[in-house]
Amino acid sequence: MRRAPLALAVALCSCVSSGALRERTHAVESDVATARTQRADQCAPRDMATAEANLRFAYVEMSQGNGSRADAHLATAQRSARAAVDESQLCGAVSVVIREKSNGRVSRTDSDGDGVPDVADLCPELPGPASNQGCPLSGDRDRDGITDDIDRCPDVGGPKDNFGCPWPDRDRDGVADADDRCPDEPGPKENFGCPRKQTLIVVRKDRIELKQQIHFTPNRDGILKNSFLVLRQVARALKDAPGVMVRIEGHTDNVGSRDHNMKLSQRRADAVKEFLVRQGVLRSRMVAEGFGPTRPIAPNTNRAGRGANRRVEFRILEPVSPKEPALPKEHASAQ
Repeated sequence: MRRAPLALAVALCSCVSSGALRERTHAVESDVATARTQRADQCAPRDMATAEANLRFAYVEMSQGNGSRADAHLATAQRSARAAVDESQLCGAVSVVIREKSNGRVSRTDSDGDGVPDVADLCPELPGPASNQGCPLSGDRDRDGITDDIDRCPDVGGPKDNFGCPWPDRDRDGVADADDRCPDEPGPKENFGCPRKQTLIVVRKDRIELKQQIHFTPNRDGILKNSFLVLRQVARALKDAPGVMVRIEGHTDNVGSRDHNMKLSQRRADAVKEFLVRQGVLRSRMVAEGFGPTRPIAPNTNRAGRGANRRVEFRILEPVSPKEPALPKEHASAQ
């Protein structure tokens, strides 16, 4: 195992005295070396792996100046290393087995039924793969390739460089915050964690056509949040063409009195105008007018028709100055 420069690691560490860390680190390194000499990786593989892994983690924490965390890893590594030393006391001993000759064949007894014969099985009472000489491997419940004994999050998959734990993902879109260009807005991985931009308006010669209706609180003039995006796109288009004027038209269905609907449509048109003003559009470039139920675009005899009639429209008026540009073409999407 390649070791990190101990002197540098301890020098960078904080919270725990460098002397204490140095002494504990030397002690753990000594125990690990003894266990390795006694072939603990074969006789006590779990404790050996835990000791070496936590010693590596301690080096990492010390190099980052996290003394308390390094000390905790060293404590775990020391316990496991000493257990590995105790369990591997007789690991290097050579035992001579005298077998009676029987047709020149060697017994293929497999006590634990793991497919590795006892004569070659270092753990004949515990099943394990042949690749580990018949000894069991540590489990990996989350199947992230990091065994449970060194996995800080054994039930949740994560990369090795984060100790088996997933990286933080505030918007829960499956893209870790470290790689997410929009960590507070969910979006697909192929778009770097950012939501795909949706074009909700089409600029025509005489109007700004909305692909999504503007929604209000029922029978009120409060604009609902799900309409903010389309109105922000309208504001952007108007700011990109500062010489264009628009008329904001409010329309309703025919449910209720005509007088009530005329006033409601006017309040809603005014509310949209104020929203655009807050987005930076000059108030002088907009007029708001309510038409109530006088200009239906669908029959008011069914729910779908009445829903279509409750709308806001944007009509482009003559430019303030002939020199001012019309609305730019980039706000128009292909049909």
